[in-house]
Amino acid sequence: MRNVVYILLLVLAGCQSKDQYSILGHLPDKTFDGEFIYLVPFENAVKEKVDSAMIKDGKFRIEGVAQHAEIYIVRAKPLLRLTLQELLVVKEPGELTVSIGANSLVSGTALNDSLQHWKEKKLMANYLYEQMKQKYKITDSTQQPAIRQAADSINSRMIDFNYQFVRNNKDNVVGKFVYKLMSSIFSTEQKMSLNVQLLIHQQVTEPLAKCLSKAIPCYW
Repeated sequence: MRNVVYILLLVLAGCQSKDQYSILGHLPDKTFDGEFIYLVPFENAVKEKVDSAMIKDGKFRIEGVAQHAEIYIVRAKPLLRLTLQELLVVKEPGELTVSIGANSLVSGTALNDSLQHWKEKKLMANYLYEQMKQKYKITDSTQQPAIRQAADSINSRMIDFNYQFVRNNKDNVVGKFVYKLMSSIFSTEQKMSLNVQLLIHQQVTEPLAKCLSKAIPCYW
């Protein structure tokens, strides 16, 4: 009987270990020591699903069990979010490394690497568009068509990038997440081709997600 109990404990320990995740976080320096970093579900953020850790020596660590992949947000308290950029991550089994600062980053698993790649492409496109917007305002009318053409080119490339990204990831939580954010930019034919079955059904309400989901603006 004792042997049976011992074997069961080993099996349970092995299952728990397989589902373990850890997030090792780094900040620029020790300025924020004593503050807390929170791991919050992208949706249905009830307190039972929120985890946190105190920053010590410019680092923090959050550990737990992830039975399946879910989109979460790593964030500080509201007053610090202008300095410490919020970070989308996939909470899934494995070891994640995050850097929290002016430009927060995540790496460590295939899904998180993929999400980080998408975020960087999207933010770069937004940055380029903003630069064109400022240039358009101070450019005479003879040069404005060229700026519009360049902006249209970026927009076209980003639509194609998002379409291909979702197409390559439509069966995982990252692809479904990006589709939910960006579906408004896809044509009817593209949506039918993707045929994504969303796991996330609620309206996007998170400020971070709203920012990322904005189509590149038309300002002329």
